[in-house]
Amino acid sequence: MTHHSPITDAAAQFAQSLLCSLQLLAQLEAVMLDEARVIATHNPDALQRVVTNKSALVMALEAETVKQKQWVESAQLPFSNAGVAQFFTQFENAQSLNEQWGQLREIGMRCDQLNRANARLIEHDRKRIATLLRILKGDDAASTTYTPQGRTASAGSRSRTLIHA
Repeated sequence: MTHHSPITDAAAQFAQSLLCSLQLLAQLEAVMLDEARVIATHNPDALQRVVTNKSALVMALEAETVKQKQWVESAQLPFSNAGVAQFFTQFENAQSLNEQWGQLREIGMRCDQLNRANARLIEHDRKRIATLLRILKGDDAASTTYTPQGRTASAGSRSRTLIHA
């Protein structure tokens, strides 16, 4: 019977948690790419499915991160890149753990960029729809036209709505 030290067990548990986080982030990245495609199709049902999937992955990832934070902080280290790197120095597989941590950070940054890009797409669509609704209602005060004298005039004061035209 082999007896593992607490440090060996902690290293194995942390390594398993890192692998789980890497898998979750890879899935999240794929879902966020799907989200961008679905946003472009303007399919609200498909978007809802993607968002639900994305939320579940984020929750699972947050749970793994909480565990990792607890392990690092239990070693009296801050849960930061420097603290994690220092935490890894006590393990035989420190190099491997550092590489996985680097991969985790890289994928995390890509997911953050995708999330920001998707948010911009959604905001652009929201503004476009709001503008179309204002035009349909006839209160697009933002658009101006010119009078025969060359002065600007708000279209809202003298135009009829598209619905009433």
